[in-house]
Amino acid sequence: MDTPTRECCALTDCPWCSRTDIACHYCDGEGRWSPERPVADGNGMITWEWVEEPCRMCAGTGKEHRHLPLD
Repeated sequence: MDTPTRECCALTDCPWCSRTDIACHYCDGEGRWSPERPVADGNGMITWEWVEEPCRMCAGTGKEHRHLPLD
């Protein structure tokens, strides 16, 4: 497993950042992911390409950040 890119997200007192028991299910706890993004060629044809970037779902922490309550 790679080292996450950040220790905690931008939220003050985030209840998810204080946990270490659940890894982010989007990046598998690595803090980076490889989503696809659309790209248009010169003729306007849309294709998709893979990009690697800090995980947007956990803010690069590698820790799960669900929208559901902790319980």
